[in-house]
Amino acid sequence: MPPRLAIATVLTGLLAMPPVTARILFKANFETGDLSEWAATGTRGQNATPRNIQVVSDIVQQGKYAAKFTIHEDDVFNAQQLRVQVGGPKVTVEEGSDTYLSFGLYMADAPQDRDNFFYWEGTPPPRWNNVMTWWLEPKPSGGAQIAYGTGNLGRNGTEWTADFALRQWHRLAMHIHWSEDKDRGHVRLWFDGQLVLDRNLKTKGAESVYFCQPGIHRSPHRPSVDSIYFDNFILADTLEEVLGASPKAAGKTTPE
Repeated sequence: MPPRLAIATVLTGLLAMPPVTARILFKANFETGDLSEWAATGTRGQNATPRNIQVVSDIVQQGKYAAKFTIHEDDVFNAQQLRVQVGGPKVTVEEGSDTYLSFGLYMADAPQDRDNFFYWEGTPPPRWNNVMTWWLEPKPSGGAQIAYGTGNLGRNGTEWTADFALRQWHRLAMHIHWSEDKDRGHVRLWFDGQLVLDRNLKTKGAESVYFCQPGIHRSPHRPSVDSIYFDNFILADTLEEVLGASPKAAGKTTPE
């Protein structure tokens, strides 16, 4: 076959190939009216009782329902931790792989204490390993602040903070490029559609499976009662799927 004909044949074949289709790997928007979307994630929830997690219709980001998570001083996990969480999806990772996820977040009242609401944690072997965490906390001047840090509950450093407006839905999206090398790992965060963090960071340990548990986690124990609302979780294999999820919902306010 002449070279030009061979090249033309290859190009024709490539053009004829079907386009790569983005896949939604996990979705939970509570439109079932319950927590059944979280039943097959492979991750256990903690204190996910009707008192602590309620599917509600008065404060929603989109659709008919969202979920309200409330933590109390007796929601004990162990001597150091309180937890009210659903079992989020697991992701299998390797050096250089990527994870894309987004969800809606709302607080009617400022947090009274630090509330860790999302993290990625590796499963054994070799060990349990919390590699990054997002949290809400009270500002000294009043109101709320959102933050993200690496290491166990952010102990390796806080990488991003911002004011968190109350009684208003916000949307958090993430692109995690997994690596044990701090110069090859990378994190990009979007808050209400704006890119707010774009940085090389160490994002994983030796583990190959990471899980999340959306909700409220505290360490150490605190007696205050806080509530956080969640809606419209999307885990996909492309960035476009998570950034395009409910783009008009960020900034949606709920009447007082």
